Amino acid sequence: MLDFELYRIFVAVAKEENITKASEQLNISQPAITKQIKNLENQLSIKLFERKSKGVALTQYGKDLYEKLRNPIEQLNKIDGQIGKERCINIGTHNHMGSCIFGDVINDYCLRYPNVNINLICEETAEMMRKLKNKELDIVFSKKDNTDICDGIQYIKLGYLHDVIIASNKSIFDVQKLTLENIEDQIIYVPRTYAQATYRIKEASKGRKLKLKSSSYKTILELASSGKALGLITREYIDKNDYKKFNLVEVETTIGLGKVEFGIYTNSAKFKELNSLIKLIEEYFN
Repeated sequence: MLDFELYRIFVAVAKEENITKASEQLNISQPAITKQIKNLENQLSIKLFERKSKGVALTQYGKDLYEKLRNPIEQLNKIDGQIGKERCINIGTHNHMGSCIFGDVINDYCLRYPNVNINLICEETAEMMRKLKNKELDIVFSKKDNTDICDGIQYIKLGYLHDVIIASNKSIFDVQKLTLENIEDQIIYVPRTYAQATYRIKEASKGRKLKLKSSSYKTILELASSGKALGLITREYIDKNDYKKFNLVEVETTIGLGKVEFGIYTNSAKFKELNSLIKLIEEYFN
């Protein structure tokens, strides 16, 4: 069986013609390199080097072997170096949070650090926090979680997002200030049940059973534009042109959804590439 480590050491010594220089390059002790070269010579039953006053010189057998191995070993070293530099950052995020709020900074980071793989995982907040605590995720993008932050989890505030109720600009909802009483019988299309915006409107309803129906953001816009229903969205998740496209307006209410803080959550398992991402994010939002 071929021992590629022996051949890698051989090529380094042959290229440098010096065991000391090869030792520095490979970060392997000189005695270990000398022993490995001897092992290779014993395996092949040939002498590969002759000692000189300063360094070593290849024998003819050594020269022949070096010519055959130089390019393949250099390619293997290159591949090994690339693999060693690759890092994966696992990011927990809600779908729109990752694309609409952090999309630009993630794209910028990928351009600056092409050897880092970004893995986006979209799940509900509780599950993301569990995985962050267990170090299955490295960082989480989220609106601020109202529950207590677990031990070992750090939260960094970045700013505010705004949960708003929308309606068609041709509907009756556009001309009145909505209260809990006058929306109680109205259908309100909201994001998925575990979305924080949905949780917040349930909390603000003060026990009233609102007619909430879960839909995708695109469907919420389309249904609200019909004039027969209301929609609940996070303002920053929607392109401003969509308001015009779907003839939508934000409805004034007394419900008190208002602004909600957002930021990033990290655990104690920091590493260089993740710290660079955190620094870049903070620069973007501060």
